[in-house]
Amino acid sequence: MDRKAFHFLASLATNIGGLTDSNNMSTTKKLAMFLNISAHYEKNSPNPVAEDETDDRWKWFKGCLGALDGTYIPIRVLTIYKPRYRTRKGDITTNVLGVSDRNLNFTYVLPGWEGSAADGRVLRDVVVRRNGLKVPEGGYTNGNGFLSRYRGYRYWLRDWQGDNPSPQCQEELFNMKHARARNVIKREFGVVKGRCGILKSPSWYSVKIHTRIISACCLLHNFIRREMEVDPLDMETEFNMEHQHEHEHGNIDTVEPSDEWTTWRDELAQSMWNERSGN
Repeated sequence: MDRKAFHFLASLATNIGGLTDSNNMSTTKKLAMFLNISAHYEKNSPNPVAEDETDDRWKWFKGCLGALDGTYIPIRVLTIYKPRYRTRKGDITTNVLGVSDRNLNFTYVLPGWEGSAADGRVLRDVVVRRNGLKVPEGGYTNGNGFLSRYRGYRYWLRDWQGDNPSPQCQEELFNMKHARARNVIKREFGVVKGRCGILKSPSWYSVKIHTRIISACCLLHNFIRREMEVDPLDMETEFNMEHQHEHEHGNIDTVEPSDEWTTWRDELAQSMWNERSGN
């Protein structure tokens, strides 16, 4: 964060957040200490993809509000709670759901669910809670508002590397384009984890405090991207993601299936295939 962005953030923290000087510390020093700890311990309204969008990554997903995915953040809990927070790989984590717009800004974040919680369960909670994710009716699943990949076909970006990089059918072509668009949320999680080292390893804070830290880190990420012309971590994270294996966390695709959205996906995949084939 540059000096201009820091002082503006300090002004917001004072005038809006109510941060005040104490006998031994100024507000700017308090803020600087918090930023240092979060970095080294080491409701936005997104614009939908326009009808005249020409970017090949997004033009097929007109009306799309963004990409949704989950990630695991390491956490420490009491021994009796460890089974609830243990992932399939044995790590003790909280399952964090995030939604990103096309510009790597978080539009919704929900930390706090146990690492063992299924993605579908987290999404069902998100869409029903009072301050939850509100998706206009028309996807993780082919239900109203959510568009998922085709299961049983190549999907992950690394699947398109090697000796057979070209899609062999319309379902694979759709999956490739879907993965490219959805990759924005994976990049964003990568940027915020790179920016806030406190998210890389378990802290000694309580679960309640730790989930608040996760939310604060995401808000700071948005602030930096809004106030600074260039995000110094953006290109570095993009490079790192291109040279590492994706963590197959899985799609959240178990809300309410919709035949209408499934048909629309099939038609969209056919249109992609026709354009590629020159038909």
